[in-house]
Amino acid sequence: MTDRTVERLESGEWALAATLSLAGLGIAVGSQLLVVAATLPLWYAAGAVLGSEGTAMVRVQRQFVVSDDPGGHEDADAGTGTHADSGAVSAEPGTTVTVRTTVQNAGSETIVDLRVIDGVPDALPVVSGSPRACNTLEPLEETTLEYDVELRRGEYAFADPTIRTRDLTGTVAQTWQASAAGDDTVRCTPVVDAVSLGDGTNDYAGEVPTDEGGSGLEFYAVREYEPGDPVGSIDWRRYAATRDLATVEYRAERATRIVCVVDARSSQYRAATTTHRPAIERSADAAKRTFETLVAAGHPTGVVGVYDDQVATVPPGTDAETRRSVARILNAVQDSPQHGHWSTFRTRTNDFVTDLPRRLPGEAQVYLFSSFVDDDPVELVEALRARDYAVRVVSPDVTAAGDDVATRLEALDRGTRLARARRAGARVVDWDRDQSLGVLLRNAVGEVGTR
Repeated sequence: MTDRTVERLESGEWALAATLSLAGLGIAVGSQLLVVAATLPLWYAAGAVLGSEGTAMVRVQRQFVVSDDPGGHEDADAGTGTHADSGAVSAEPGTTVTVRTTVQNAGSETIVDLRVIDGVPDALPVVSGSPRACNTLEPLEETTLEYDVELRRGEYAFADPTIRTRDLTGTVAQTWQASAAGDDTVRCTPVVDAVSLGDGTNDYAGEVPTDEGGSGLEFYAVREYEPGDPVGSIDWRRYAATRDLATVEYRAERATRIVCVVDARSSQYRAATTTHRPAIERSADAAKRTFETLVAAGHPTGVVGVYDDQVATVPPGTDAETRRSVARILNAVQDSPQHGHWSTFRTRTNDFVTDLPRRLPGEAQVYLFSSFVDDDPVELVEALRARDYAVRVVSPDVTAAGDDVATRLEALDRGTRLARARRAGARVVDWDRDQSLGVLLRNAVGEVGTR
C-alpha cells in the first residue's frame, strides 16, 4: 500500500464572498430571509474547518475468471483459468477474462464517498463493464468491480487499485493505492495442441504413409525378387510352397515438409473493432502453434512472412536454429509493423504472388494464414494450386462485427475470395473470433493423407 495523500478542499473564500453578497442583497431589499440565508455558507465553511481526517481502512481481493477457453479445454476450476503459480492465470491470446475486484470497508466508520479505479494494464482492452466504481460503504460492507478484458500475447501485471475517499462534508479527500490480494498476473503463452497433417511429403523417413513400397510397418505388396533385396524381406513361405523367390514390401512412411505462410502486409493490421486483436496477431499465433507442433512431431517445417515489398523466409527444418529463426520472424510480425526487424531473413519482392511459389521446396504442403481482405491471398492460392501444392488456409475474420454497409459489402467480397480458394482446391477455415483456436487448428487440416 502506498502512502496516503490527504487533501483539504478550501472553501473559506467563496463562503465569505457568498455570505457578504447575500447579506448585502438582503439589507438592500429589506429581506430578512436573505439575511438569514447569508449564514449558510458560513456553516459550510465551518464544516470544512472541522472536517474529519480519519483514516479509512479497506480490504481488496481480485479474481480472474476465464470466460471462454480458446484451447478447447475445460478447466477443473470451473472456468477460473490455469494458475501457473499463486496470483497468476495463464490463458491464450484472444481469451476474454472477467476481472472481479472486491473492496470491503474494513474500518468501524462509514465511508461516505468511496471511489475505486482498478489497475488494468494499458495494453489490455476492457471490452465490457468498468474498472471504476463509486459507492458508500457501511462497516464490513463491500462492493465489487466486474469487467472483461481481452488478452493479448505476452505477460501482464495488474497494478494495485487506486482508492479515493471523502468525508461527510466533502472537504477532506484521501488518495492511496491499496494492496490487492489474489490474482495479479495474466500470461498469454498458448500450449501447443496436436495438429493433424494433410498430404504432401518428401523423401525423409517419417510418420506419414505413402502409396509406395519401402521400409515401414504396414504391408504394401508382394513383388518378384530382385538381386540385392534384403534377405529379411523375402517371402519364405511362398518359397517353401512354390520355390519362387518373392519380396514383401511394406508401406513406406515419409516426413511431411511444410511451409507456414503468414500474411504480414499492412492490410493485416486491421481488427474487427478497436477492442479486438488485429488479424496479423491471430494469424501469427496460429502459425506459431502449427509450427511448434509439426516440428515436435519430426516434420521439417519452415515459415515465410510476406510483407508489402519484402519476404522473410526460414527453410523447413527441425533443428534448434530453425526454431530460433522462426520465433524471431513471428515475434517481429506480431510486435511491430516495421519490417526492419526481419534483418537477414528478408529479400525484396515486387510480386510475392509470382515469386513465392518459386521459392517453396517441391512437394511441400502450404499453410496460409491471411484475413483475405484483398485479392492477393486468393491469387497466391491459385498460383500454388497450379503448381500442385497442397494448400490449407486459416483466415481470421475481421468483418464479422461490422454493422455498416461498407463492412457488410467487404464481408461479401471476402466470402467470395474464400469460395474461390475452395474452388481452387484449398482446404479453407473461416476463423470467427469466437472459435476456439485449438479446435480450429484441428479442423484446419485433414487426417494424414497419402502421397
